[in-house]
Amino acid sequence: MDALRGTAKSMRTRATLALFAVSVIWGFTFLWMKEAVVAAERIAGPGRELATSAAFLAVRFTLAAVILALCAPAARRGAFAGDALAAVWRGGAWLAFLLVAGFVLQMVGLAEVSPAVSAFLTSLYVLFLVVLAACVHRRLPRAAFALGALLATAGAALVRGRPELTEWRTGEVLTVLASLAFAVHILATDRVTKRVPAMPVTLSMFVCVAAGGAALLGFEGLCGRGLSPKLLLELTIDRQFLAPLLLTTVLGTVVALSFMNLYQREVDPVRAAILYALEPIWAAIVGIAAGADAFTPWLAVGGALLLAGNLVAEFLGTPRGETAPREIAG
Repeated sequence: MDALRGTAKSMRTRATLALFAVSVIWGFTFLWMKEAVVAAERIAGPGRELATSAAFLAVRFTLAAVILALCAPAARRGAFAGDALAAVWRGGAWLAFLLVAGFVLQMVGLAEVSPAVSAFLTSLYVLFLVVLAACVHRRLPRAAFALGALLATAGAALVRGRPELTEWRTGEVLTVLASLAFAVHILATDRVTKRVPAMPVTLSMFVCVAAGGAALLGFEGLCGRGLSPKLLLELTIDRQFLAPLLLTTVLGTVVALSFMNLYQREVDPVRAAILYALEPIWAAIVGIAAGADAFTPWLAVGGALLLAGNLVAEFLGTPRGETAPREIAG
């Protein structure tokens, strides 16, 4: 019994470190995405933000799918053969749909809201997850997780300054919907990866996200806001666009999302969300180091609250000698 508890604790610690690494990688991804947006606007011009973002998404996840298929034979075998083939692609499609929905809603919402307000509204996904998890599992969250979620939400909201939310417009509503999509994605990841092998479903998710990005790019073309083949080629070979594309593909997609699907199932989804909420502070630190951001007292306040939320969840969330509740795969 003690050996089983020790193994569970070791796995939970490994999973916590892996998800912590995911939050760090995503912090870097924020700067890389910003560089890609600047390059896309320079090449494609204004009014094509959605098309260039769709192109970025399609190319990024296509390359990620190829890399994962080549580097992980188990993922390739599980995604294209085996008894769980239908379940793998069904799970991957759901996760892909939620990812694309969150990205697009957040991206469109950013056109009308400030970065501080966007950060605040997006951080609500932690609280949304607490409510969703309570409804799905039909039990209240542990008090430490609830407190940790509140602290993490406040910290993520304040890292980039106090949000001046004075009115509700389309941009604010879309950003809240994006936050809800991210919360559902975290909960769906917990359920899907406990039922089917993690790496095959990750590969199927990459393929489905790439298809979603390509479909969105085609839709923008039909609306007269698309990219010509010449412009698309010029964009993808531009160094300022290509460098962040490759970095987000390898680290932000292949590594981070594989870690997420492999290890999130080992911890409570609310605990995972609290860890992911660290992303804004890493993004701010990376931005300051790159000269794109400046230090403000809000960074210290937000960082302290995020740290407090994670410490509360980590050391008080799972009573000593007890493993985190885990759903049995069916």
